[in-house]
Amino acid sequence: ARVGGRVAASSRSHRDAAMATAAGLASATSTGVCGGANRLRKQSSLSSHRRSRRLVPSASSLPSLTSESTWRVQFEFFSGKDASCITPDRVVKTMVKFAVDEGYEPPQGIIEIVEDAEGIFAKPETNASGIQTSNRWRLEEDPNEKKAGLWIWGLFEDPLYPFLLFSLDVNRIDVADEGKFYIPSGTLFAEMKHARGSKQGLVLTDGILSFKVTKTYQADLVGLSKVAVDEPTMCGKIKAECL
Repeated sequence: ARVGGRVAASSRSHRDAAMATAAGLASATSTGVCGGANRLRKQSSLSSHRRSRRLVPSASSLPSLTSESTWRVQFEFFSGKDASCITPDRVVKTMVKFAVDEGYEPPQGIIEIVEDAEGIFAKPETNASGIQTSNRWRLEEDPNEKKAGLWIWGLFEDPLYPFLLFSLDVNRIDVADEGKFYIPSGTLFAEMKHARGSKQGLVLTDGILSFKVTKTYQADLVGLSKVAVDEPTMCGKIKAECL
């Protein structure tokens, strides 16, 4: 009976040990599966977060009218000798930056010349304090309608300006026929459409170029007095792309 009792006890001991081992293995397996699932969920979440970070650019990387953005500007000049011609007589590519003057409304500032391989730009003018006074840009509502903007009345927290106007001091630019058609040295004016989006940043499109020619007119019927008027002359198109 005692031997039988020892055998029975021994059997129960082995059985209990086996059950404990099985429970331990099951627990370890369950922990491993759960741990693996948690790791997979974390990795998936991290990958998704990384993808979302790649898909949504930061505000500083978006095109803007600040010195943080460099723009490739293409000037397309037309001589005007053939009014039906749609191909420019001369194309000049440059790179610029738009530096903003803080504290002004509408936004405005200076244009910094980054690259001018063909030497079309004149040296910028400065005042006695060394501040650049030429090569300026400015946002406008409508260059043909000078009136108080809606932003003045507080209707928009972020004012919308559909136009970018700027001027550049240039040297004489030969356009066609070995200089027979040219743009005189002086100020070149540009007008572009200006739009801004939360995802693509600033976009500049549909630019036109012009320079002013001074013309003299009689101010009275008998010709005793005359008046000089600066009249704009269209001379081409302009394109801008942020690098």
